[in-house]
Amino acid sequence: MRFFITFTFCMIGCFLLWFFLLWGQMGNPTKMSQWLFDAYEKKQKISRSIKSKKIVIVAGSNALFGVDSQMLGEAFGLPVLNDSVNAGIELPGILFMAQKVINRGDMVIMPLEYGLFSYNGDASVQMIDFILSRRTELLSRLTIEEQFYLYWHVTLERIYTGYFDHSESKITKGIYGVHHIDANGDQTHTELPRQTKQMRSELKTHIDQPVKYSESFDPNAPGWHYLNYFVEWCRERNVEVVFMPAALMQDKSYVEIPEERWFFTHLPQEIQSRGWHYTGNPYDYMYENECYFNTRYHLIDKCRKIRTERMIKDLRESHILSP
Repeated sequence: MRFFITFTFCMIGCFLLWFFLLWGQMGNPTKMSQWLFDAYEKKQKISRSIKSKKIVIVAGSNALFGVDSQMLGEAFGLPVLNDSVNAGIELPGILFMAQKVINRGDMVIMPLEYGLFSYNGDASVQMIDFILSRRTELLSRLTIEEQFYLYWHVTLERIYTGYFDHSESKITKGIYGVHHIDANGDQTHTELPRQTKQMRSELKTHIDQPVKYSESFDPNAPGWHYLNYFVEWCRERNVEVVFMPAALMQDKSYVEIPEERWFFTHLPQEIQSRGWHYTGNPYDYMYENECYFNTRYHLIDKCRKIRTERMIKDLRESHILSP
């Protein structure tokens, strides 16, 4: 009995210690989330400078690297803000940040990465760090189960980082950061000659290990509830939302494996069955390996224009947007 009581008090003590350690570093900015914070800050500044109706691109880095916003804007006579940054912060983070730049009467185009549709409440390392260090208010948007998962997966290393390895200095070097984001919110410096040996090695890994999206697809996953809330929030503000395919590296498995072929043909139908707009064919947005900069989602500048031309064509043919 004495052992049980001692063990119980030890467990309670450990829990309280962990709670206070976690609570004490919340809101401390970390280096990991710095470029995400900088990018969103710049995009919010761009949004405030636009006084008219605009098109807002909402997705992860497939759209950050893969949309020529100036070309899109010129095609339809509207200013375009590319609010896409990184799918690593997961669907709740992406939609939460998008709401900060969408104004009444805007139009939203959502070429979401395919994995985001299967968001099941599990927080990635990037999502955990971004929320704890930069957007603690997002915690209240998550379910109890999601919050528990997030707290449970905070590591001792992340606790240490929150106390002793934080920074508010803007990122000025490397691929990712505001120094490579233009006045529309697009990624720049993605010309093929800038591709390094390390990037080519990373691409080879992506080529050799294509993602099997059908394996995690779930039409009842929590991600759909977040999308439904977001679409309804937009409708209340007279904001039209259009889903489109993400840019993705080609792989023969997406055609030859029945489950994968089913996923890419079924997803547009799944979205439309919920009363949402979808235009485009996912297979038209899959490009050869040579089109990618450093991941299966990041297009080089030349292919970014090809992808944007396809977007313009699909939007025109659907009559959702007209010049």
